[in-house]
Amino acid sequence: MELGFLLKKLISMWLMPLPFCCLLIIFGLIISYWRAHIGRAIAFSGVALLMLFSWQPFANSVLYPLEHQYQTFNIEQPVEAIVVLGNCHNVNNEIPPMAQLCGTGLYRLMEGYRIWQANPEAELLLSGYAGTESRPYAEVAGEIALSLGVPKEKIHLFPTAQDTQQEALLTAPFLRDKVFALVTSASHMQRSMKWFQQQKVAGKSLEPIAAPAHFAAKEESTDWKIETSALMKTERTWYELLGRAWAVIKG
Repeated sequence: MELGFLLKKLISMWLMPLPFCCLLIIFGLIISYWRAHIGRAIAFSGVALLMLFSWQPFANSVLYPLEHQYQTFNIEQPVEAIVVLGNCHNVNNEIPPMAQLCGTGLYRLMEGYRIWQANPEAELLLSGYAGTESRPYAEVAGEIALSLGVPKEKIHLFPTAQDTQQEALLTAPFLRDKVFALVTSASHMQRSMKWFQQQKVAGKSLEPIAAPAHFAAKEESTDWKIETSALMKTERTWYELLGRAWAVIKG
């Protein structure tokens, strides 16, 4: 695994809402030994931010715009290929393959399968590396696709792709002159579309059709709770903003 990739993951982990707020609280408590008022103010800011990030109205308001930049895929749209981007998984031979995918990953795969059912001659491209697991995400997803009835010759695996940029680079040669659907989480769609549109095959840019698969935020919510599900929505938003910043840095 590349050092740059590891550093990116490590830094982004500590910039996520929960770790960031915890660091802020700890830093404030340490500072309070020398500057009580300043330290307490910093620690209080960490607590206040954590509560805000875990508040449903805030979480929905920041995630909803990210998730609704593209329409749901029109199932009447014919495609020649379907690209399903990877996500998290947990390899465990004691549970079914479908249960080894995290919720978001399963949403993506099922949307890809839904599109394939309407286009049974299309190729299904599945990506995703192993990470710390014994098998790549793409391999587990491919096993599930086979069990659902997708012919083996229609499935193409890309088990070494570590992020969206690599997924676009590796799948691009297979998408030359093809009409294809790009399946990923709704909040991740804009960044994914840009990475694929930047790929050129034989001098022509790829033209993916967006197929958002996972929607978590509500436009109008009467739920005013402070809870972990809201924190996860805020984290999803912040992850995408960091990803866009990283893409700008990489040019």
